[in-house]
Amino acid sequence: MDKIKVLLVDDHPVVREGLRTMLSIASDIDVVAEAGDGLEAIDKVSEYQPHVVLMDLRMPNLDGLEATRYIKNHSPSTSVIVLTMYDSDACIVDAARAGADGYLLKDASRELLINTIRAVSSGGTLIKTHSLRETMLSLSETTGEVKEKLAITTTSDKLTRREHDVLRLLVQGRTNRAIAQALFISEDTAKKHVQSIILKLGVSDRTQAAVEAVRTGLVEPFPSQKA
Repeated sequence: MDKIKVLLVDDHPVVREGLRTMLSIASDIDVVAEAGDGLEAIDKVSEYQPHVVLMDLRMPNLDGLEATRYIKNHSPSTSVIVLTMYDSDACIVDAARAGADGYLLKDASRELLINTIRAVSSGGTLIKTHSLRETMLSLSETTGEVKEKLAITTTSDKLTRREHDVLRLLVQGRTNRAIAQALFISEDTAKKHVQSIILKLGVSDRTQAAVEAVRTGLVEPFPSQKA
């Protein structure tokens, strides 16, 4: 099985060294390159074609948000996990809007980091559940009480009934495989539905599709999970 190629992006060499050490125990993960800022990250993505980028937010020259936005627009198959010390709703919202596939704090455990890399490399969106929910609610609330009903209806009409089913699962952060299992369809069919949804919503990736779906009222933010 091919290894998951990972690019480490952080302006502190000691952080990158620590991440490389943490990931070294995972036999299916290969750190192929490092970058010290957003501009270098963009160059390294072009050169090494990593499957996953671990992206810091605050960096010189070009910050992590702008670098993430550029990478997702120009290399949509590359997954980006924001790895930062900032645990605020605003940062999570900004990361989701930029197209991030995951959001973790730098004190995350080795197990969580590795599992998140594996999840997003398989096509999933893994922003920790309560944070993703808060992000969706925040974006939904910013639209105000009055929504553009006509625009929402027009967008909704573009989607088939099956695509609506897929979109609801997409908002929950399900992978293509999980969507396929839930709807009793093949993984390839699920992938095609996701691609169609992305095109019809006019966004660049599955994360932005989920955000747009909640923002426009196509899908309600999923409820809090009870312990």
